[in-house]
Amino acid sequence: MEEALRKLRISGAYIHYDEEADTLYIHFGDREAAEGVEIEEGIIVDLDSKGEPAGITITSFKRRLLNSR
Repeated sequence: MEEALRKLRISGAYIHYDEEADTLYIHFGDREAAEGVEIEEGIIVDLDSKGEPAGITITSFKRRLLNSR
């Protein structure tokens, strides 16, 4: 799983998994984040200067994935 998530580009989105931090980063295109909004503990939506989603960060990703099974 870690290798598959480490770096992946899908339809304009860039996905990076940081194994040491157990954090998944997803960036949408080339938008720059201006602010982050935590919508749930450990799930942050990054917004660009227009308030549009620029990305998402999920902490404790592997733990969440394993606990969901």
